[in-house]
Amino acid sequence: MIAVFEPGETLASRRLQFSRFAAGDSEALSDWISTALTPDWEFEDFSSQILAESAVLISDLSSGEALGAATISTHKPLEGTASITFLAIDPVRRFRGLGGEAGLAIESHIRKRLGVERIFVPVPDGRGLAVYFWLRLGFRPVLKSEAPWPLTGLSTNPRPGIWLLRAQE
Repeated sequence: MIAVFEPGETLASRRLQFSRFAAGDSEALSDWISTALTPDWEFEDFSSQILAESAVLISDLSSGEALGAATISTHKPLEGTASITFLAIDPVRRFRGLGGEAGLAIESHIRKRLGVERIFVPVPDGRGLAVYFWLRLGFRPVLKSEAPWPLTGLSTNPRPGIWLLRAQE
């Protein structure tokens, strides 16, 4: 797996800053991250992504306050692709466009860093708002016959859901 962010590397968008998630960063998100993960994943699933250096810390650009997290898998679900397996913004900061800004900035960074043309997002059943969120960002559902199965996200345990895809044109 290729690191999407090197140690000390940052990326800035209009209002956000992105960096490699470190083990100590979890405390800043402890009030809400477990709730964002349930019922599909456990905090241990997210922690394993931190150890694999595939978790991203999302911070407020002006204050530096941690306000979200994302995880990225390289060469998954298929060789030569990547997937954004998790993206969440602190509930008190939602509905301001920060999630969309984060999703698009991370997608752009992945494309530049890895040179991938296709980025997938696995969305487990029961997360309809997540499907709508990614559709608004230009991702499209993948037909079951075309989808790379099984659907996995933060954990390697397969689950029912939908693959979304955005291919570079």
